[in-house]
Amino acid sequence: MEIKKLMLATVIFGAVGGLYGCSGDEDATITIEGDTVVGNNGGNGGTSVDCPDFALEVTVNNTGMCQVPATIMENVTLTSDVPWFMASRVTVGNGNQEMSATDGILDADDTPVAEVVLTIEAGTEVFAQNDSFANLIITRGSQIMAMGTAAEPIVFSSADADLEGSGEWGGLILHGYGLHNVCDYPEDMGGMPVDCNIDSEGESGFAGGHDNTDSSGVLNYVVVAEAGFEFSVGNEINGISFVAVGSGTEVDFIQVHNNADDGVEFYGGAVNASHLVLTGNQDESIDWDEGYVGNIQFALVIQNDGSDHAIEADTLGNPTFLSAPTVVNATFLGAGDGFSELHRLKDSTGGFIHNSVLTSASGMPLDVCVALEDADTLTNAMNEAIAYNNVIADCTEFETSDGTPSMLLDRATVTLTAGLVDETTYASAAAAADGLMPIDFTAFDATHPESMASQAGDFFEDTDYAGAVEPGAATLWFEGWTVEDSL
Repeated sequence: MEIKKLMLATVIFGAVGGLYGCSGDEDATITIEGDTVVGNNGGNGGTSVDCPDFALEVTVNNTGMCQVPATIMENVTLTSDVPWFMASRVTVGNGNQEMSATDGILDADDTPVAEVVLTIEAGTEVFAQNDSFANLIITRGSQIMAMGTAAEPIVFSSADADLEGSGEWGGLILHGYGLHNVCDYPEDMGGMPVDCNIDSEGESGFAGGHDNTDSSGVLNYVVVAEAGFEFSVGNEINGISFVAVGSGTEVDFIQVHNNADDGVEFYGGAVNASHLVLTGNQDESIDWDEGYVGNIQFALVIQNDGSDHAIEADTLGNPTFLSAPTVVNATFLGAGDGFSELHRLKDSTGGFIHNSVLTSASGMPLDVCVALEDADTLTNAMNEAIAYNNVIADCTEFETSDGTPSMLLDRATVTLTAGLVDETTYASAAAAADGLMPIDFTAFDATHPESMASQAGDFFEDTDYAGAVEPGAATLWFEGWTVEDSL
């Protein structure tokens, strides 16, 4: 059964402050203007819940909830038997403080960071204060263990009655000790390591380090809906931000729905992600920056008229340390600005797209599939640091450079044809979408030196088709856990 919000019937108005830091055994009574949120540890006319000691009981829209404290410095579990509420920013651990040259040792007092685990049970609902900056940060050294299932996904949303809004709360931000190209790594040349502290997304503190295999935990069957609150002009939070997150992190079966900024954004690091559903996000659906070299497989991207590009990619930072991720088995249904330019590649990015379908949500040919913007990106395209392999491209122009049709990318395995994506299964019926040979990443990497797909271990599944969904599949991997009517 696809998920929808059943519990709440009205919208929260006003701000919530000063609620965190209280434990469930304290005799506190809190009333916020409008009486929409009240905490009294025992009921106030609405339903009552039994909260653990670290959480304060509050009532939101006449429903009892357990409020997550603003700072979490010991292992805690958000259980599925009660709804949870974030009144503002929630920070797990203290790894967003400045770090020394040794990962895990704080610079200020040479002490170890707190290694805190936030566990979230399958089926848990986490609601955020409407129209607020409320967001969840997992700092360096700490982990989130959000292990939902197809039958019981974990859902983050605002606290109003439906899942149809956008920009109603912040989002999720994960930090890690991964490599980031704004940092220096003199140890690569035999020198001594220096500190790596990246000022991170959403004013969330510092991230980055020296270990691209680091783990920030697990996100399995997690839905993030209605997020992307604008906390300053032009500055929103992505649905999920991965800041220097390492490949030890597990990200599988994730939906970001109706985010006001990007669906997912990867800032450096090497985290891998599979089975992504990115629907109705208003900026980019996938954004990578600053030396990201992870891998993505099975991504279903569906844009609307308010969306920007399906992919926006850059390197920035130190251009000798390219962003060069690998994306396999993606279906991109462009709309909005993504209809005019589906993939926007700029600022010296690299990247590799395999076994994918590039088309529009309307079924009409896109204006441009791939837009290459600057001289360094053009050089990367000519030097095999950008490649489209076994791709169906349903567009008037496959590639442009500075708005002019160009032929820098190898088109040997690009098929210019209608995407023919089924509106129910999202599989492509194009003849070129089926019967492919599984990719030999070792051979591919040998001719594309920036590609590191062959180093991904057992992450990639062998597939013989293009797109996020296998043609004729008996089961659809996105069914049963995604937001109702989002697909």
